[in-house]
Amino acid sequence: MAANAMLANRMTTAPLMAVASSSTPSAALEATPRVFGVLARTGVQSMRLNSAMWGMKLQATVSPKPVKAGSSVAMAAYDDDEIEESEEDITAAYEALYGKAFEGLKKGAAVDENLSDDTRGRRGDRRGGKNADDKMEERVVQVRRVTKVVKGGKQMSFRAVVVIGDKKGTVGVGVGSAKEVITAVQKSATDARRHLVTVPMTKYLTFPHRADGEYGAAKVMLRPAATGTGVIAGGAVRVVLELAGVENALGKELGSKNPLNNARAVVEAVGKMKQFRDVARDRGIPMEELWK
Repeated sequence: MAANAMLANRMTTAPLMAVASSSTPSAALEATPRVFGVLARTGVQSMRLNSAMWGMKLQATVSPKPVKAGSSVAMAAYDDDEIEESEEDITAAYEALYGKAFEGLKKGAAVDENLSDDTRGRRGDRRGGKNADDKMEERVVQVRRVTKVVKGGKQMSFRAVVVIGDKKGTVGVGVGSAKEVITAVQKSATDARRHLVTVPMTKYLTFPHRADGEYGAAKVMLRPAATGTGVIAGGAVRVVLELAGVENALGKELGSKNPLNNARAVVEAVGKMKQFRDVARDRGIPMEELWK
């Protein structure tokens, strides 16, 4: 019995030392099958595998009872709770493989402008639009399903019309299409940020004068109103005026009722408006002369 125990111990220890002394993962993997075969033949009931860096440590408990010929011994799976590795060991192994981990910015440390991506925005914003975090209020005017006829059949998609504004005199109208509604709305909002316009307003939050706008078959009429009147308009005209910050105005849709064309017609009409100081400067007269 003593001779058999010594022989089993020698057969088990030699492959284990070969795996533990392996300097590369490939060498350890090549020696692993031989270890498992020896462990199964010598009656190993449980083992613990703990890998750290390139070396492997195997702890085995050999059953004192010999294994009968023709019988199979199943190796017990290791329990995750038994593996105890401190955070320092894990950190040291990670840094040895991939370098020092990023620990974050220290308090009071300056951020490199070249590395900061907050002010530049994404790819679509660099082509003329502003960042999404610009405190702009978005409102969906229309979402409709459109079809594109191609050689292979019909391609269904969604088109969205979105109006954005800060209610301080800046407003924009955008349109975008995509396979999904959410993506279409995001595209149209980005397009609206690329086409922002400034709405001239007086201190009473109304238009300085009347103006008309046309876009396609849509015609829009805009008129100033007295304080307390509110926004008397409907459809896309009302949405554009509210997001622009206009509180007293009259609007009327003439011609087509298409929301996109009417919204763009409002932008055209707003572009024709001028402040009193701009008119006086263009005429070369004092601002007081305009009231005579």
